[in-house]
Amino acid sequence: MGVVRLGLVGAGGVARLHAQAALALAGEVRVSAVCDVDLARATELAALTGAEVHSDHRSMLGAVDALVVCTPHALHLAPALDAARAGVHVLMEKPMATSLADCDAMAAACADVVLFLGHIQHYLPITAIAKRIIDSGELGRPVAIVDRRATDYRPGRRPAWFFDPALAGGGAVMNIGAHCIDRSTWLAGAPAVRVTARLEHRGTPVETEGLLHLQLANGVMATVSVTTGAMPQVDEVEVLCERGTLRASRAEGVWVATPDRAEQAHPPGDINAEVAAAFREQLADFAAAVRGERPAAIGPEVGRAVVATVLAAYASAASGKSASVSQDRETVSQP
Repeated sequence: MGVVRLGLVGAGGVARLHAQAALALAGEVRVSAVCDVDLARATELAALTGAEVHSDHRSMLGAVDALVVCTPHALHLAPALDAARAGVHVLMEKPMATSLADCDAMAAACADVVLFLGHIQHYLPITAIAKRIIDSGELGRPVAIVDRRATDYRPGRRPAWFFDPALAGGGAVMNIGAHCIDRSTWLAGAPAVRVTARLEHRGTPVETEGLLHLQLANGVMATVSVTTGAMPQVDEVEVLCERGTLRASRAEGVWVATPDRAEQAHPPGDINAEVAAAFREQLADFAAAVRGERPAAIGPEVGRAVVATVLAAYASAASGKSASVSQDRETVSQP
């Protein structure tokens, strides 16, 4: 296979990042089709790449090698199933789905094609560098993690469907918290097995605030805090290890502290440039997997574990008690 032909399903902001990444990877990938229920939006994005415009993802399956699915969360399954039947590979934006049944149906259907999960944290410099430092062993084994995100999740600041439980599957924890859960568990090297959570709904049908305490399979404890409002943004994670502490922060870069030193391992960068670079690297990895050069870097087991953790947080918040994270696969039949 030469140039990987991509079809973008959904033409919103994240789809534009994928399209721009594809333009930067000319010779490796090309956006050849764009689909959106809003044809004007699809036409605008297609003009960026010279792609064809479609109103239904099924009509473009014969003209692409892979789909990049950027629809509202609850609409992820159908494009993946249709793509798999056509032998078309899938890059699925996070969260993988809004139910474990959908996650498992998607994974089963895509057994013979690449299913790559778009958890972009793995490609952002501060997280990737933090992962390398932790995996080097210089700070010893991770013991505890605190992951904080403060972002504006008020109505009017995000697309309206983000506040529709049926389409979004939840609020800030499903959307923003999924990044934190993925980041924390990736850095710690183990998924969550139990969650205690408290959520707040500030006049919206979905939660806008959340505090999660995670027990990971390897004994690491992690706290995830997601807050909203007009305060300055925060995006940072601290990892307490046996012989030192690491902080990865959008504002401060990556810092490492031991009993006898504290030093900056990586300075803060321009977030827009870093996000663009992360999407390029992710898309290049996906294209390599589609060409059979290497396995998918982020497979369905990662996406499912994140969704299972979010759903356990919702169960905990509803009951007022801790909740176990489901490890059992759903029994699925293909529609």
